[in-house]
Amino acid sequence: MTDLLKEIQRGFANLGQSGRMLPIKQMPSGYPAWVFREDDKFGVAVECSESLQVSEGFAGARLRTLRRVVEGRERHFLRLESSMGWLRNEFGIICEHMVTVVSGTATREALVADPLVWWQRWRHLLGNALVDKHGYDVLAELLALEALVINGAIVEWSGPFGGVVDIKTPTGDYEVKSTISRYGSVINISGQFQLAASTGKPLQLIHFRFEPVDDGTSIDLVCDRLVTLGIDASMLENGLQQLGMEAGCSARKEEYNVLEARCYVVDGSFPRVVPESFVDGTLPAGVVQLEYKVDLSGLASQGL
Repeated sequence: MTDLLKEIQRGFANLGQSGRMLPIKQMPSGYPAWVFREDDKFGVAVECSESLQVSEGFAGARLRTLRRVVEGRERHFLRLESSMGWLRNEFGIICEHMVTVVSGTATREALVADPLVWWQRWRHLLGNALVDKHGYDVLAELLALEALVINGAIVEWSGPFGGVVDIKTPTGDYEVKSTISRYGSVINISGQFQLAASTGKPLQLIHFRFEPVDDGTSIDLVCDRLVTLGIDASMLENGLQQLGMEAGCSARKEEYNVLEARCYVVDGSFPRVVPESFVDGTLPAGVVQLEYKVDLSGLASQGL
């Protein structure tokens, strides 16, 4: 065990939860790093450019940028953190790898220049602990919001906040689905209530087909356009945070072209499973959840 790792692990064990950041003595003066504990979080931090904005997470770790006052001065930090105290010694190994410059100062310069390169390597190493979060599902909901607002609707983005449907308007509800498959038309439906018009208003399903590109539309770009259209910026940000997409999350910068956007009326002729599909409107005894697929090909639709 290196002296650097020992110092990091001691910091995890001995620092209180007051948010203190202590400089790591094993680091050379020109490339400082800090160890911290803040509430239930602990980890390491390095100073970075104020223009850098990162927020990534998987398993029990998160890489993010934030401001903290250190030595009487507000500074911008790139911070690796966790709240899994029972694995703090193992987490310390990753922290050591992040801050060390034992193989040369170029490693630190590369880290603060593009933290996602370092992050992706650890994501691949951890293998099964990784669950990728793609942005196109959320992008689809935001594009649907934009289309409805442009058409004059008063909208409520209810999906991120536990709503029965993704989008509500005074005259109808909308469920939004998306895919990056160029040809498939099969969508996944979760439960017997997702396509049930539970509010008493007409229900429509909007389906987007995307293509990943380098110069297309992203979540952040659509949010900017929605704010220009009068949608509350704090509501959008709160919704994205509820979905695990804080500012700086790479999924918010993923870019796509819209290949197709179709709207389907969910009525008696639309294939679906709803409570009325069962005797007395309830699932069979012993069945607690169902998921099914619907093939949209051949169903009547119109462009969004």
